Amino acid sequence: MINESYYWKIELYKSFIILAKFRHLLRKSEQSFIKAEKALMIGAYIIRKLDEAQKIPPDFLRRREVLEFSISKGTIVDHMNWHRIETHYDLETIRNAKKDWKFIINQIIHSFYFIFSFDKFDKPEGILINSDKTKKEALFFLPLATILTMFLTISEGDITSVDYYRQRIGSDSNGKHVFGEMKLTNAIYSYPNNLDINKSIVGTMNGKIYLRPKDEYSK
Repeated sequence: MINESYYWKIELYKSFIILAKFRHLLRKSEQSFIKAEKALMIGAYIIRKLDEAQKIPPDFLRRREVLEFSISKGTIVDHMNWHRIETHYDLETIRNAKKDWKFIINQIIHSFYFIFSFDKFDKPEGILINSDKTKKEALFFLPLATILTMFLTISEGDITSVDYYRQRIGSDSNGKHVFGEMKLTNAIYSYPNNLDINKSIVGTMNGKIYLRPKDEYSK
């Protein structure tokens, strides 16, 4: 159970910065790849825990993105032959599917394929990814801009208003109502200084990395 979400959001912001800087590194070493991979894993885990602890609006992980994917050819994919991507997936045919943030988070946390993809300028533009479960179905392309958007959307805001609801789940033998757990049904998430997430992501992808106002914990 997360008590104070502020410190977790600081770590999520740090993951955002690591990934943003990784995109613009002129020389990428094995260590920089590992650092970026860890940032992705840690950031995804933090988002999941914040959601489970009801520290972010419940609709966040229901937001949907259009992801490109290549369908499986029906072969067996394992740790001995995973590198033969073209054998397992139809890379010549690209399809689109709408997937929510929860799905994306699960792909990162439970990733099987996890391969950085680069644009024509040799900058990371996304990840070829699936999980141990979805590897039998498809290989997805997850844009880096989408990942950065998710991380920044959650790391930079705070809940300023909430609605909770305790749902009635039935009645006992005496006809008395039985209620379940309190659930967060709606929340308003506010950002400092009228932060424009989309504009910040565009700037970050183009080299002007978003920097949050400094405080004693973000140094």
